Amino acid sequence: MAQYEAGDKLRELKTFIATCVGDEIVQNLTTQMKNTSLSLDSQFLGNGCQLLSMRYHARLVFNNFPHLTYSPAVLFANVGAWLMDHDSDRESGAKLASPMIEMTTVDDTHSTIIIDIEFEEPISVTEDAAGPIYWRGKQWRIDAYEIWVAETLGHFTTGLRETGR
Repeated sequence: MAQYEAGDKLRELKTFIATCVGDEIVQNLTTQMKNTSLSLDSQFLGNGCQLLSMRYHARLVFNNFPHLTYSPAVLFANVGAWLMDHDSDRESGAKLASPMIEMTTVDDTHSTIIIDIEFEEPISVTEDAAGPIYWRGKQWRIDAYEIWVAETLGHFTTGLRETGR
């Protein structure tokens, strides 16, 4: 699946679901990204920059899902468990919509299951003289990078002066 077909979180979720349901079921799984919006809120974070945030709706469609041999409830639980374990943006106040599920019976043994999930993820870049992105007079490439986190707090002042009482 190419970058234009799915964000990182959708690709990772699809890989996880494939391990849960097995090859036979995953052959009937298609995914897509839609309603993508960009939030232009760049932040320099050490060795790179979060250029922007991308919010999108992911759709997972299972055609001919064998609902008698693989419980849809187990599928839904695995999707929910993955989101809780791997999508910390849901807990950080991003106000993402809860997943929506539509299940339509095809025949006595198969259903079509559609799972819609809203995701938000950063587009991170690092400076690269040969990179394909031109921003602020430099070239960049999409890349994950190490974020520097302060381990100690040095000397600082509050800017407030003590009044002599």
